[in-house]
Amino acid sequence: MKQMKTARGLLSLAFSLLVVVALLVFTAPNATAQETAGALAGTVSDVSGARVPGATIRVEGQNYVRSTTTNSDGFFRVLQVPPGFYKVTVSASNFSTATVEGVEVELGKTKALDVGLKVGNVSEQVVITSDDVARIDPTDNKIQTNISSRQIEALPKGVDMTSLLKIAPAARAEAKSGQFQVDGASGSENSFIIDGLEVSNFRTGVLNGNNNLPFQFVQEIQIKTSGFEAEFGGATGGVINVVTKGGSNEFHGEAGIQFEPNALFASPRPFLSTFRTGTGANFLQINQYLRPAKDDFTNYFPTFAFGGPLKKDRAWFFLSYSPQIFDTTRTVNHYSADPRTRTITGTETYSSRQRQEFFQGRVDYALLDSLRISATYTWNPIIQDGVIPNGNYTIGGAPPTVDFGGSIGRLTGNELTSRQGGRQNSNNVTTQAVWTPTSNLVASFRFARGFLNERLSAYFIPNETRFRCLGLGVPAGANCTLGYDNLPTGNTNNNYDASERLNFEGDLSYSLSNFGGRHEFKGGYQNTRVSNKVSSGYVDLGRVDLYYGYGLNDLTGRDDPTDPNAIGAGLLIRFGTVGEASNRAQSVYFQDRWQPTRRLSINAGFRMEKENLPSFNGYAPPINFGWGDKIVPRLGAAYDLTGDGKSKLFFSFGQFTDRLKFELPRGSFGGDFYRVDYFEIQPNHPEYTYYSLARILGNNPDVLGGKCPTSGTGLSKCQYDYRIASNDPGATIYTGKVDENLNPFKQTEFTVGFERELWSNYLLSVRYTFKTLNEAVEDAGFPTAEGSEAYIIGNPGKGLHAELSQQFGYAKTTRPERRYDALEIKLDRRFSKNYFFNLNYTYSRLYGNYSGLASSDENGRTSPGVNRFFDLPHLGFTLDGTPDNGRLATDRPHVFNAYGAYDFDWFGKSPVGSTQFSLFTTIQSGTPVTSFYTFYAAAVAYGRGNLGRTPVFTNTDFALSHKFKFGSSERFALAFDFNVLNIFNEANTLDLFSTPTGINPSIATLKLPASVTDEPAALNYILTNGIRSNFEAYLNDPAAPQRKNTALGLANSFQGPRAIRLGVRFTF
Repeated sequence: MKQMKTARGLLSLAFSLLVVVALLVFTAPNATAQETAGALAGTVSDVSGARVPGATIRVEGQNYVRSTTTNSDGFFRVLQVPPGFYKVTVSASNFSTATVEGVEVELGKTKALDVGLKVGNVSEQVVITSDDVARIDPTDNKIQTNISSRQIEALPKGVDMTSLLKIAPAARAEAKSGQFQVDGASGSENSFIIDGLEVSNFRTGVLNGNNNLPFQFVQEIQIKTSGFEAEFGGATGGVINVVTKGGSNEFHGEAGIQFEPNALFASPRPFLSTFRTGTGANFLQINQYLRPAKDDFTNYFPTFAFGGPLKKDRAWFFLSYSPQIFDTTRTVNHYSADPRTRTITGTETYSSRQRQEFFQGRVDYALLDSLRISATYTWNPIIQDGVIPNGNYTIGGAPPTVDFGGSIGRLTGNELTSRQGGRQNSNNVTTQAVWTPTSNLVASFRFARGFLNERLSAYFIPNETRFRCLGLGVPAGANCTLGYDNLPTGNTNNNYDASERLNFEGDLSYSLSNFGGRHEFKGGYQNTRVSNKVSSGYVDLGRVDLYYGYGLNDLTGRDDPTDPNAIGAGLLIRFGTVGEASNRAQSVYFQDRWQPTRRLSINAGFRMEKENLPSFNGYAPPINFGWGDKIVPRLGAAYDLTGDGKSKLFFSFGQFTDRLKFELPRGSFGGDFYRVDYFEIQPNHPEYTYYSLARILGNNPDVLGGKCPTSGTGLSKCQYDYRIASNDPGATIYTGKVDENLNPFKQTEFTVGFERELWSNYLLSVRYTFKTLNEAVEDAGFPTAEGSEAYIIGNPGKGLHAELSQQFGYAKTTRPERRYDALEIKLDRRFSKNYFFNLNYTYSRLYGNYSGLASSDENGRTSPGVNRFFDLPHLGFTLDGTPDNGRLATDRPHVFNAYGAYDFDWFGKSPVGSTQFSLFTTIQSGTPVTSFYTFYAAAVAYGRGNLGRTPVFTNTDFALSHKFKFGSSERFALAFDFNVLNIFNEANTLDLFSTPTGINPSIATLKLPASVTDEPAALNYILTNGIRSNFEAYLNDPAAPQRKNTALGLANSFQGPRAIRLGVRFTF
């Protein structure tokens, strides 16, 4: 009979999965993965240890009630439980009732809850505290950090949710990583999910400020770093999953305000300024640190939230409005360039207000006992009224001036910038339905839409060319000073850059017992559609940079004939993005949590995806991954070592693929226009205004691939085309191609770990993780005969790229490498007896030549697939022509974090109230600093880390909150909050100036052999012979000291100053 029931159960499961998947595949519009709940599981036994079948389990929370019964083995499982605290009541015939108070269910975790019942009167109540509940889920093998609402309220933080990601041992903010680095992966490889909607930027992969929600919205944050399930894809870094607050059966709310006055902030950090003038014996370089004055600002963070029942025990709502207002006044002093005679040449005061709107509404409705639906709406635009120049200490600059003509006329300084600004509209909608027809079957369906239009700094944009005066000294008659910039806020016309993401997901979970043990099957289908429509840039206006005292070949790197009478060289840059495109990504996954024995759990699954990358020039999508191209396994196991749920040994193995970002198709498939024209500054025309677009371009056509040298009537001597569309049907291998056999971006990881509950409330965790990159998808390039760059979109050093490299005669190619291995040790004490704390230490190594989708070699550039890693054949090699593999720029071998909080209740329930103290501190190794030289492109000079490391980084944050409670049951509270980031005002060095050259070398100045006459030959010469001796002779030529930059090795970036935030709030 039991076997027949099992067979029927399997048939029911198989049929249900087929129906659900079929419906989703053929009717679903779009989707992505999400996790918005946790689970409860455990056993019920009597005092002798015998299991109690048929016991009733009732789970009660603020807006959640669910009941189930134990099976014949006394086992129960409750799925899809929203994160929060619950009362669990266990009852059975002839046994006293047991109640467990304060059971915390965390996002993505299964809370193990084993309850013992005493034989006795049914009416007798036995209360068990949450301290007696096991800390360890002995069936789980994934690594994740959960930040609960209690921790969110207690710990020192900023105003946005990401300011607490630092408490996860594997996650930290790294500027050179693009945003947040998780287990060695760059910032563009994380997946940010809010209430089921992925909100990572479609183009860069990082989190936009619009979706960096205030903490007043957040119920719980989950940071998955390793071993996560097959339902999660599109992340080779971490998955940051956020669930927002909802209503309950009682009306509750909060009103308050926080503010940051400039008077409480420490002074700004100094910045490194270099002054260079003259050549030869007349050359002079002065390096000095200048300290800007503090801005006059006040930042306001008001908040109001209210929630409660629409219908008790059935429907609940929650509304919250928490705008963020930044008012800034900046007085800018303009100084003359020469520090020996420096004077103030002008002063202008600018003002701006940026308002970041955050409103959210949420409704949860238990339509039936077995059907629960929810919906959220978030309105989160950024409104920018006025812009201010970067920095209040400018060298050689002047207030911007633009003549708009007509009734507006000529505007200067703040009169202009106060009218500038923009509006970045954004809103998100999420819906979810969870159906639990039986205690063993759960189906969930989710639909979400996200919209973003990136239009900051889009108002009152000058319709004219931008000019900058640079170089080694400005001659008389130039009508500008060294460092002059007529339009410091730019001339980029951003008409629109709108993106929409539509997601749909459906999944089915089925629990089965007595089939070779217990199983929890889960299968699902996900569908995501992303679209983008963009029009921005300054193609018709251009930017002209004039380098007085430079030669033309100093800028181009070539060895072309030049005018010996020229007094400098310049370049005209034209850039823009125009187009419309969309793509679709689909995935199917299946996973099983199998317990063949009581102490062993095996988690196995697979994921398969189908995805294309669109074209912005109207041609067919050039990259298509079919269902067989992105199949990845997930396997893990956990073993309860002692059999009491207090210790476990676990491992996980998995492969993870990236979801393609739109930066690549915008740059390589027709979206971008990017050309640079080089010209000489004539001695009879030193004035910067002479070099207009019309004079520079003349009748030179914009031919595909550029042209060098040019032959038209303009001043342009050479034009480079940096955006040759690789998917143009007319493209050849000499102008760029897409490798038809490219493999997807993929990473493999292996983790093994151990957890032990040392004693009540204390948990020790140890894990070792190894992650290695299998494949990258990048634009790998070659120089063209015209001096431009043609790119192969594929796997660098492999396939078409390797074939062409050999065909073009290059001696060698490099392959992308990134390896991360880490040992992590963590001691965690959960909240009990008024305090909690966490201590964690990570010993790691991040090694390779490729930091990932964001480039740490380019100071955190977030251009997935089109960074400069492999754009030319010599990139990936040093001056000696050897591979530049080594410790990557964000490698920190030692990281120690500690955080915690203590609640001090002065005199019990006295009018004095209670005070909470909390602290976060970190000690981290410095990061490697590497010298880069530029010869057609920036490349590693002597090997990674040749300049050593930055000093040890330390930082401490502190928070204090005093709360008065009053009213019946103390339901009202008045709290005063005090947050300090970098309480000791530490000013640790974050980076060093790493460029040894003041002027970049060329073929001629490097004095390469006569056989080396062009760029391809020069780059191949690096690979075959190396140019270290040539470079050092060039750099140390006593007749040309201007070639060396004496700022090499000086600190040029510092830890931010101390920031203090005060607040008051009333809760009810």
